[in-house]
Amino acid sequence: MHPLKDTQHKAGSSRIKSWMYFLGGLIVLQILFIAFDNALWTPFKVKEGSLFADFSESKLFTEWFTPYKTQEHNLFTAIFAVTLLPAALIGAVKDLVSRK
Repeated sequence: MHPLKDTQHKAGSSRIKSWMYFLGGLIVLQILFIAFDNALWTPFKVKEGSLFADFSESKLFTEWFTPYKTQEHNLFTAIFAVTLLPAALIGAVKDLVSRK
């Protein structure tokens, strides 16, 4: 086997792992939020009067974006989706483009 070809294969597989970590992290967080929501328990409480409390009590997270019963879970789902999903998608697209 050609040594240069082997290093290119290893570099490609490590790139796949990096974007899959983002996607896997988002999926694991959603599974945890589903479990917490079904138990009506949350590991974090947002303090009254804080910026997060204002966001979680806004109409966006009480009426429009409500995958969970708990407002905090809705807020953190939106935050994690906005931060982790684009990174995973960009990594996946870069990986697909580099294979061609």
